[in-house]
Amino acid sequence: MRDAFGGTFMIQLLIIFIIIYTGFTALALNYAKAFKAKNAVIEYLEEHEISSIKDNDLSAVARQEMDDYFQAKIAGELNYIYPDGCINSDDKTLCIRDMGIKIEQIEPGITQKNKLGVYYRVTTYFGYDISFLNVLRRLNGTDDGKKIIGAWEIIGETRPIAYE
Repeated sequence: MRDAFGGTFMIQLLIIFIIIYTGFTALALNYAKAFKAKNAVIEYLEEHEISSIKDNDLSAVARQEMDDYFQAKIAGELNYIYPDGCINSDDKTLCIRDMGIKIEQIEPGITQKNKLGVYYRVTTYFGYDISFLNVLRRLNGTDDGKKIIGAWEIIGETRPIAYE
């Protein structure tokens, strides 16, 4: 009987380690996907030297071209979609809501060292939802109706894009 109990305990311990390992692997893959999406947006902005993302400054053709690129590269190749992350705060912020990408235009001030031109701060998001623990909490009777979810952001900046 003691051997059966020891074997059961070892199997439970093995299952717990497998769940932890799988969780860390999934988190690392989501992080890598969001990081690649951020780099693709930065690469596009630097390559095309977009000097303004405001709706009245960006032509309809340029905006459509940018949306098509993001749809093909980010949503298509990288399969990055995190629609809950982006919140549009002002006219210098471009939110691509269906993908969860936030692009903020930052113009140099009088006191800043960079006086060459604008640059962009690109934010992508990735999150986690631990459904397995939510089920365990319900079975245990400690469920308070809240899910165990969370989100992190990855922020990167372009080099200054010169303008006249």
